[in-house]
Amino acid sequence: MIKYVYICSAGHSGSTLLDLLLGSHSKVESLGEIAHLPKNIALNTECSCREPVQSCSLWKPVIANLGAEIGADLIDDPYALNTGYPKAIVIVDKKHQTPGYLIKRKIVHGLVYLENRYGVNFFPFLKKDFKESLDARFKLYDSVRKHQNVDVVVDSSKTYLEAIALYQQNPDEVRILLLSRDGRGVMYSNMKRKLGRRKGLIGWKHYYSRALLLLNKLVDKEHFLHVHYEDIAQNTANELKRICEYINLDFEHEMIDFTGHEHHITNGNDMRFSESSEIKLDTSWETSLSKKDRKFFERVAGITSTGLGYK
Repeated sequence: MIKYVYICSAGHSGSTLLDLLLGSHSKVESLGEIAHLPKNIALNTECSCREPVQSCSLWKPVIANLGAEIGADLIDDPYALNTGYPKAIVIVDKKHQTPGYLIKRKIVHGLVYLENRYGVNFFPFLKKDFKESLDARFKLYDSVRKHQNVDVVVDSSKTYLEAIALYQQNPDEVRILLLSRDGRGVMYSNMKRKLGRRKGLIGWKHYYSRALLLLNKLVDKEHFLHVHYEDIAQNTANELKRICEYINLDFEHEMIDFTGHEHHITNGNDMRFSESSEIKLDTSWETSLSKKDRKFFERVAGITSTGLGYK
């Protein structure tokens, strides 16, 4: 039985939208970027139900249950819940996400990547927390499944190294969705936000080239599904039917009206607070990117883009 669905994607690729759509199924609960839950507890941030996390109708009992299970008061010590090494961008707990933390995160993820790609197990003691976080994540998933009485939870924490590790620990019950958005759209989005075209594009390229390599190597081809953001936006019902079939659920048309359902996403972009279920595909890059920009894209990321099915 499939119980856990993990969405892998680079930033600004529609993971929150896909999470909301799937979480609108009667047998599914969407969790958003749940790797950040300890931070959300520490800062008592707002859940998508508009209640603070510590008093939310879902998270208050789940936090209490998890704390009892691991023997910690998660309100007083939220980071006793080990969810790996997430990196916050917008809302940051600076007491926890220190420069030292970010350096260790980079080292640990680098070592896990080397182990996955080349089979070398350098400095296993440094990866101990990462390995142990997998058990905590499953405890978290199951606590939500039990409280909400659903069959499936969706985690859109995005990190392909986490997705693969969770799958390897439980290949019968974990399925992976690789969500991509056309890199030209991502590059143009970064340009509009004055972030420059190179940095965002290099990040997009590295994410998908590495994710595809490891997914194809380590995950059964029947156990991960590539989904295009553009297909979700343009052919929502058909794409949701395909995804539901993949995770052994019957499609429910009500899923499309994702704002008609209460969600409890604690971390993600502001779409989780949207009051409209309208999905607008932004194709402004098609008319706004110059020939120079397009040539830059092809030179830097053309092969990766083609590998993801973009023309």
